[in-house]
Order: sequence, then structure tokens, then C-alpha cells
Amino acid sequence: MASLATLELPTDVASSIAKLGNLGIAKSTWSAYNTANKMLELCQQNTHHNMALPFDQRKTLIFIDWLVTTRHLKSATVNTYLAGIRQLHIVRGFGPPDLRTELVKLVLRGITNRDNVLKRSQGKLGRLPMTINMMLALKTLIAQSNTGNHDKKLLWAVSTLAFAGAFRIGELLNKTQSTFDPDFTLLAKDITTSTDKANKITLHVTLKCPKETRSAAPTIVDIYQNDGPLCPIKAFLAWRKLRPRESDLPLFRDESGTPLTGTKMNTIIRQFLDPYTDTEIGHFGTHSFRIGLASMLGEQGFSDENVKESGRWSSRVFETYMKLKRTKRAMIGKQISKLTSQVQFYPITTHTS
Repeated sequence: MASLATLELPTDVASSIAKLGNLGIAKSTWSAYNTANKMLELCQQNTHHNMALPFDQRKTLIFIDWLVTTRHLKSATVNTYLAGIRQLHIVRGFGPPDLRTELVKLVLRGITNRDNVLKRSQGKLGRLPMTINMMLALKTLIAQSNTGNHDKKLLWAVSTLAFAGAFRIGELLNKTQSTFDPDFTLLAKDITTSTDKANKITLHVTLKCPKETRSAAPTIVDIYQNDGPLCPIKAFLAWRKLRPRESDLPLFRDESGTPLTGTKMNTIIRQFLDPYTDTEIGHFGTHSFRIGLASMLGEQGFSDENVKESGRWSSRVFETYMKLKRTKRAMIGKQISKLTSQVQFYPITTHTS
């Protein structure tokens, strides 16, 4: 951690702190922060403004303007670099800076709106939220495909689980087909079941390193049984009973034993649903399951807080929820299971919005 050099720490302390600090943020995030430092140096060279830390509102606006007008960067990248600048302040002993003043927030919103307008004008498509009707269409398309029976059940089990639990696909599926990290990958032993007094089954999905929490404790997501055509419990159990699952291997593997990856699942969803999607609006992919739940709950009148809790979305506003997340999700999850059990089938049409 080169940033520690300015703190004049003893060599052994600096080495130890560097190792601990590097573990605090993902490797890809550290890379983005290091790039932010390089961009800051380039900004100073190009603009001839003093961009030395600490930052104030003036320097922040100069940096943002340079990123947008000279480097032609989008809002997401600008925000990443601002996060990097904030981290530089912390590791160099300046303390957290107030980079996002009301004026800066206004400018960042303007950049986002500009990007969205440009995206629409260029015909770039966004991800559509999965609807109950599209889930039913997907179920039919999987059943009618040339895929083997095992893998049909696999695809449907993953789809219903991702939809009902608002999972990030990386929480369910492996990143690669050839290797896996047991500390991050969902293994067969990470899903258990229980049965209540009404003989209804609940799946307990243990996420060891969910994105929304930095604690060492895993997050347990409960998925509830319903008697409708989108029941995730029925789909999961129908797939799992086909063969024994080795407890210490990735859970979702195809008939050959190869882990199903998020990238492959996304490709499959596109192949199935693109022909029945209004391409002037967008497309469906694996993230559609997650945003689909939020859209469905919003339409049903759930509060913003409940929507965030159901999908484990984190924000400063909802930090207090993180302490109560499982009990709160249980109430919402049971209501979700009722919603998805009361559906009717609508035939697939040439375009679905």
C-alpha cells in the first residue's frame, strides 16, 4: 500500500497495516482506486490546477469536469473515481472529505441524466425487470427446448430461486466452470430445508460473503413454498432429487458435473427470451430476476424500505435494517410467496413489454 509512505509508520507496522487494509476492499476495487490516483495526477498536468489533497468543492468540480469533458467518462466511472479520491484522503491521514456537497450531487445527477439520454438516442438497451408473465413464458420455453431433462430442471430451479429471493446471480452461481473458491461459492451444503406446522417447506440459503455486509457472519435468505407454477421450492427439490449432491462442491452444476456460471445463465436467458421481447425497450438477463422482485413489490404497494429489505439492498438510509434483515425478510418473503402463487398463464406473444 504505497499510500502509507506519507504516514512515516515503522516498516513492520506499515507492512502489517498494508496487508490488513488490502483485505478490507476487493482487489478490483483497489485497482480502481489506484487508477483514480493516476487520473488525479493527469488532471493536474492537463488543467494546470493544483489538485493536491485535501480536496474541497472547487477541486472536486474541476476533477469531475475534467473526467467528463476531457476523458469522456460516464457517471458510473466518475463516481468510482470519487470513491477512490475519498479513500486516498483516508489512507493519507486527511480523514473522510466532504466530496459530495449538494452542488456536486446536482452535477452528478446531471451527468447521469445526460448518459441516459445519450443511451436512448443511440438505441442502447437496458435490462428489463422480470415479470410473473415472463417467468411463465420462460418456464414454457425451457420445457420446450432441446435441453436434457436434468438441465431443464436446473435452469428452472435457478430461475425461480433467483426471482423469489432477489439474488445477485453471483450469489447462486460460480464465476468459472473450471475452478471455485469454497469461501465464496454457494456449495451444496449451503442450502438446507425446514418444514413448518402446516407442512410447508422453507429453503435456507446461506450466503457466506454477501455484497451488502462486511461482517464475518453469513447472511441466511429464507425462500418460502407456495402452490403456484413459480414455486421455487418445488423447482429446487425436483432438480435436486435427480442425483446426490456432493456437499463440498458448487451446488448448481449441469448433467456433466460442470458448474453453471452466471455468464452462461445470462446467455441462456437472452437466447430464450430475446425473440419474445420488445427490443426497443430492452432485454432480459440474470439481473432481471433481482430487479423484477423490486418492481413487483413496488407495484403491489410495498414501502421503499420493504423493497430494500426484501432484496437486501444496502444504503446509508437503511443501515439500521441490516441488524434485523432476516426477521423482516421473513414477513415480506411469505407475502411474496402468496403473490407468486396467484398467477394465471398468459400465452407467449411475439413481443412482451
